[in-house]
Amino acid sequence: MTTTAHDGPTPTAPSSRALRVIALGGLLALLASLVLTCIVVLNDAISGDGVSGPAAMAGFWALGLGAVAGLAAAATPRAALAHRARATLVAAEYALALTAPLLALLD
Repeated sequence: MTTTAHDGPTPTAPSSRALRVIALGGLLALLASLVLTCIVVLNDAISGDGVSGPAAMAGFWALGLGAVAGLAAAATPRAALAHRARATLVAAEYALALTAPLLALLD
């Protein structure tokens, strides 16, 4: 039985390419979250007192920070960002996409 040397990455190694694709999918989730947050804020403006509060502003800030985290996870080179840091940015992106409409609902 002969064995051959394999110089490429192992199939079970963490992939930064997969995390980049997931980060780009998170940008679509942020877009859907933006639409939902706008609906919630506009509904509150029509049916409420017409003034948005600090929770609605925090929701929009969460969307902006999620976009920054997603773009950082997708655009930085492999050598500049460790796999764990890239995975943390992707998790933060999705968490902020889920948090934004909930913050707007608190208003």
